[in-house]
Amino acid sequence: MTKLSRVTCHAVHELGEKAREALARELFGVHAQIFGGLDFAGFRHYVIDRPAWRTWIWVKRSDEGRVVGYHATHVFRLDVQGRPSTVVRMEAGTLPQWRGHDLIMVNNCLRLLSLWLQAPRRQWSIFAALTHPSSYTFLSHYAPVIWPQPHLPTPPEVQRQMEELADTFGLERVDAANAMVRRVNWITRETEQERERWRASRRVNARFYMRANPGYVEGHGLVTLIPMDGAILLRALSNFLVGRAGRLSRILFGIAAPQPDAPSTEIPLPAPVVVKARPRPSDFAALDFKPSRH
Repeated sequence: MTKLSRVTCHAVHELGEKAREALARELFGVHAQIFGGLDFAGFRHYVIDRPAWRTWIWVKRSDEGRVVGYHATHVFRLDVQGRPSTVVRMEAGTLPQWRGHDLIMVNNCLRLLSLWLQAPRRQWSIFAALTHPSSYTFLSHYAPVIWPQPHLPTPPEVQRQMEELADTFGLERVDAANAMVRRVNWITRETEQERERWRASRRVNARFYMRANPGYVEGHGLVTLIPMDGAILLRALSNFLVGRAGRLSRILFGIAAPQPDAPSTEIPLPAPVVVKARPRPSDFAALDFKPSRH
């Protein structure tokens, strides 16, 4: 049974040139096994050398010391729609057999919560251009609020903010008439059988993503925004801990996972534990919204 991966965290904003180069080389080795579309220079620019206020990268290793995955978090301080804002961007990649075997999301949520407590009056959000349905389904499963979503249209105020952020980060439109799909050039390496499983998925969020961004197989990303404040971070953390409790307990205590009676064609994701209501105006109070993440 695969164990919890060993994780180290690097404060990239404190690293010198040689340390950054070494880290980039090490991570690109595992990145290239998971994604296509970026050469080493493009990977380093996107993951290591972002002009962010703070960048932390968690590196996952096996017991033998082999790098099996990474998670990068970048924190930007900029003005969005004329308001001081903190925007978080992330990239992640993990070899299949090691997915779900770490607590990086817990550490990351706690770090972001600490930063939010230092400046709660700023507008906070997580912004992404998601290049695979698994990223969108993961985030929509744990995030209390996410845009766009299948159940409600994106409010105009949020739509404008998403477009501004996509332009600010230099994400080119794939179609001039569609501001929500941008060119990212990260292509997940997967078989045609795996892609067919996503096409056949019955999950509402997966089907929504596939309709909104069928060109993900060419490296197109769906512009996605998660409003963020202390309450939202705590709710996301709680959802994650409850949803992953069974898997993490089995890993920690060496308990074999229950085997299904027959193979399933459904994409494996943690079963929802809490039924979340539709967003309410109070969900956006800290961000001054009029009801409005691979």
